[in-house]
Amino acid sequence: MPAPSIGSMLDQQKGFGPGFDFLRVALAIAVVAGHTPYVATGRGDSDLTGIFWFPQFAILVMFFALSGFLIAASGLRLSVKEFLINRGLRIIPALAVEIVLSALILGPIFTTLPLWDYFANAGTWKYFTNVVGLVNYTLPGVFSGNPAPEVNSSLWTVPFEYGCYAVMAVIMALGLLRKPALIVTGVVVLVGIGFAVQFTGHAATPPQLPAGVAGTLYDKIFSTALFLGRGAKLPVACLLAIAVYLYRDRIPYDGRILAACCALCLGAVLLGPAAWMTQPLLNAVIAPALVYITVFLGLSKLPRLPLFSRGDYSYGIYLYGFPMQQVVKVWLPNASLIVQFAVALVLITAFAAFSWHWIEKPVLKLRRHFSFVARKRLEPDDMARTLEGIGPLAVSVSGSRSARSSLTGSDNVAPAQS
Repeated sequence: MPAPSIGSMLDQQKGFGPGFDFLRVALAIAVVAGHTPYVATGRGDSDLTGIFWFPQFAILVMFFALSGFLIAASGLRLSVKEFLINRGLRIIPALAVEIVLSALILGPIFTTLPLWDYFANAGTWKYFTNVVGLVNYTLPGVFSGNPAPEVNSSLWTVPFEYGCYAVMAVIMALGLLRKPALIVTGVVVLVGIGFAVQFTGHAATPPQLPAGVAGTLYDKIFSTALFLGRGAKLPVACLLAIAVYLYRDRIPYDGRILAACCALCLGAVLLGPAAWMTQPLLNAVIAPALVYITVFLGLSKLPRLPLFSRGDYSYGIYLYGFPMQQVVKVWLPNASLIVQFAVALVLITAFAAFSWHWIEKPVLKLRRHFSFVARKRLEPDDMARTLEGIGPLAVSVSGSRSARSSLTGSDNVAPAQS
C-alpha cells in the first residue's frame, strides 16, 4: 500500500497539523537551552565542539521551515495586502512590547549608568529600531558585567523573517505559487551563489557571535552573511518549505523517508564539525532533510506540552528568552548551567504567558478574518461563549416546554431533555 502524501495527511487533519504546536514550543525551548552556555561564558558558535554545533544549525532551520510551510497555505488563501497585514499583526505587536519593556523597564533597572545618562544616550533610543528589523543588540550599560553583552541576541533573526515575508509577497504578486518549480530554482540559485562566494575566497562577516555587536548595519544584516553566514540557512529553509507545501500532493508522508533524513543528519553530526562543512554545503544537503523532518513531525500527532497547552507561548519564549537569561546571570552569576536554565525558563514562561494572553491572543481577533490558524486558536473561546449562551437558552426552552406540558396534561418530557 503506497504511503499517504503530505497533502492527504493535511486534509485528514482538516488543514491544521497537530504536531506543529509541540514543535513550536520545543524548538523555542531548545533555543533557550542553546543560549545558556553563551550567556554563562560569552563564548559563541565558533567555540562549539563535538555534536553541539548541529543543534545550532538545525533548530532555526526547522523554525523557518515551519514558518514557510504555514505561510504558503496563507499565500494561497489571501491577497498580498491581506498576507502582509496578517504577518504584521502576528509579529510586530508582541515584538514592539518586548522592545519597549526592555528599553524602558529592564534597561533602567540593570544599567550601570545614572538614569539621566541612560535616557540621554542615543543607544537607548536606537534600540527601538529593532521593531522594524534594524537590529541593535545592546542598551547603554545594561548587562555590561555579564560575559555576553547583548540584551537580546535572538533579534538577529528578525530581519531575515521580515525578508522571508517580503519574498513571499513578491512570489504571490508574481503568481509563482502556481509555479513551484521556479521557487525550487530560486533555492538552487541562492545556494549556488553561496558556493560561488565561498570558492572566490570570501568568508562570512561578521563572525558568528557576538552577532552584530560590532560592525556596520550592512555587516550586521547583509554582507556575505546572506550566503555564507549563519543567516544563509534561513531563507533556504523557508523557501524549501514553501515548495514542500506546494508539492504536498506529490511528496509522500513516509516513515522511511523520515528515517533516511534522520540518518543523513546523524551522519553530519558524527562527521562534524569540520572545515569542509560550510554553510552552502549544509544548506544544500542537510537543510532539505530538516525541512522534511519538520513537516513530517508537524503533521504527526505529537502531544502538547502540559505547561504550555493554554496557548501558543513559542513566540513569547523566543522574545523574552535571552533577556531573562541575562537577568538570571546577574542574579545567579555562579550557578550551574542547569540551574540558570531552569530558573530562566520559569521567568521566560511567565513572560511568554503574559505576551500570549495580553498581546498576541487579543490581536488574533483582528487576524481571524485573514488567518486560518487564528480562527482555530480562537475556537475554544468561541465554543465556551456558545455554551455559555446555550445554558440559559436550554433552561428557558426546558422551562417553556415544561409549562406547556403542564397545561396540556402531557407526561412526555423527553423533548425537553434532548
